Parts: sequence; structure tokens; C-alpha cells
Amino acid sequence: MADRLKNVLKSLLSSTGLFVGRQFANRVTGYELARDLNQIVKLDNPLCFDVGANRGQTIELLQDCFRHPVIHAFEPASTTYADLQKRQFGSSVHLHPIAFGERVEAAEFRNYKHSELNSFLTMNRDHTENLFAEEELVQVETVQVDTLDRFCAEHGIEHIDLLKIDTQGFELPVLRGGENLLRQKRVGAVLLELNFSLLYEGQSDYLQLMTLLRAHGLRLIDLYEKERISGRELSWATALFA
Repeated sequence: MADRLKNVLKSLLSSTGLFVGRQFANRVTGYELARDLNQIVKLDNPLCFDVGANRGQTIELLQDCFRHPVIHAFEPASTTYADLQKRQFGSSVHLHPIAFGERVEAAEFRNYKHSELNSFLTMNRDHTENLFAEEELVQVETVQVDTLDRFCAEHGIEHIDLLKIDTQGFELPVLRGGENLLRQKRVGAVLLELNFSLLYEGQSDYLQLMTLLRAHGLRLIDLYEKERISGRELSWATALFA
């Protein structure tokens, strides 16, 4: 009888577009990113890097997940950074108006109409591949690029508990600039966006990203926040490695 009732309930929820998933205490389930982050980063005060902070969405997520996180947030776009500075995140959040890459340099950065799409890369204008093919380019500005290795050495940071990267196709150069950190096992977990469709010209290949992380002992935990093209093939997703 219990199984029949469960099946009826599942069918009713399914008809409304919902589903039931079983949760286990102290185990990763792959359903909810915030919950799984707590299972992977088992600290009250982890040191987190938010690379590509935009307007602070991930800062809010991390402050909800952990009791006292120390967060270094990096946002190179001048207008977006100015908006970020207006937010009241508290003294444990440190804002930096820089980007990360493979080398220390000044580079051109593209600001699009929707700041979440800002990137070093040019937007792919092919409608069959890209949901944002018509996105308007508003401004190109020169920004400062650092490397993760150099920044951590300068600031005496020995270990990053959670490294989040959302750089719109520029994830591979960011990781390559932190090869020493990765090789020395000084990064506990990585949260980044994997693009499966071509959103930007010359974007990081998801297989190369996964291969690089695996080479340094970081394994895929699960995919979250999935988006699809025409309701079918996967376009991009947030991936958690640890």
C-alpha cells in the first residue's frame, strides 16, 4: 500500500512538472548546489575565491551556505565593479577590480548589455549554437589581469577551500594561471561553468577543463543549474569538482 501511495504521489507531481528525489543525511545528492557545497566543504569559515563576481550572486550563495566564509571576490568590469561596491556584504568579503588569466597583463574586456555575459571573448553570432547570438556589445575596456598563483603568493594565501570561476568561456586560462596551486593540492574544491554549446569564439573546451582538473586529483561531483537549447541538448551547466 505504501509503495502504491508513493507512486500515485509521484505521478501527481510529475503531471505538474515536479518530481520527488530522495535526500540522504550527510550525502551528496546532486539536487541542490547549496546543500552539496556544505557536504563537500565541511568548514564554518572556508576561504573562498569568487572569480567573475558580477553583482554578488555567488557571494550571497556562499554566505547562505557557510557560517563565516572569508570571500575574495574578483570583478574586472568597471561599471559592474562599481555596482558591486555599493552592496553591503560585511567585513569578511574583500573586493578586487581584477581578472585572472595565464599571465600578468592588461587585456581588452568586452561588456555586453547583460553583465552576466561579460567576457574577454567575442560572442558567437550563430543562432543555432547560441541563445545570446543577438546580445549587444556595449563597451570594450582595458582591464588588469593577474594569475591565481601570483595573487596568492603576494597575499600569503596558502589554501583555497572553494574556487568558483564564472568567466564566460575564459575558465581554462584562469586555471592555467593557478597550476602551482593545483599541483600542490592547495585548492580543495572548484565550482565552474561548463559550456557545451559554442557561446563565445575561442571559449574553453569542457573536456579540456575536466581533463586538467582530473590531472590534479579533482573529480566531478555533479552538474547543477543546467540550461538547454530548445529544451533538449545541454547548453551549459555549473559543475562542482572536489
